[in-house]
Amino acid sequence: MHRRRSALTAVLLLVLSAACASAPPPPRDTRPLGDMTAKPLACDGLISARVLRIIVGTLPILTTTTGRPDKRLPRGRYYSSCNVKVDDAREWALDVGLSDPFRGTPEELADTMAFDRGRPLPEGLGPGYSATVPEGKKPAFAYVYGWTPGHERLLSIRILLGAPRDSEADAIELFRYLKPIMLNQEKPR
Repeated sequence: MHRRRSALTAVLLLVLSAACASAPPPPRDTRPLGDMTAKPLACDGLISARVLRIIVGTLPILTTTTGRPDKRLPRGRYYSSCNVKVDDAREWALDVGLSDPFRGTPEELADTMAFDRGRPLPEGLGPGYSATVPEGKKPAFAYVYGWTPGHERLLSIRILLGAPRDSEADAIELFRYLKPIMLNQEKPR
C-alpha cells in the first residue's frame, strides 16, 4: 500500500510539473501608454507615474533623478537621468538619460546601431534608432537613441524587458513625448 501511494504521488507530481512547465505565457499587455503628463508625475516631473507603471508592469515604482546645475530644461528643471526601479530591485527597469553635450561620434552611433541590429526611428522622429538587445536566446532590453541633427545632445531610453509588452514600441513612444522637451534646438539655460 505504501509503495502504491508513493508511486501515485510521484505520478501526480510529474503531471503537475509538466502542466506548470507548459503553462502559456501571460497575455501581452497592449494598452496604450496614455497621457504622459497625468499626475502623479515622476522623473523630476517629466513623466506620468501611471505610464511608467504600465511600461515596467508592476507596482510600486521607485525613481531617482540626477541633475547637474549647469543643465536646465525649460521651466527651470535640471535633468541628467532618471532611473526607475521596481521595489528594491538592484537593477533599473527603465532609464531615461540626456547626454548634453554628447561626447560620442556619429560613427560610434552607426557602429552601435549595426551591432545591435537597430532600426531607424519612425518618420519624423529621427535622427536616431531603436533596438532590442538579446541576452543569450532571450531579449534583455530595448532602447532608443535619438539625437539633435548636429549630435550636440543625445536622449537615451532603455527598458529592461519584464512586462509582457512591446518594450521597444514603448521606448519609441516615450521618446516621441520627450524629444521636444529634451532635444529642443534652443540650448537650455
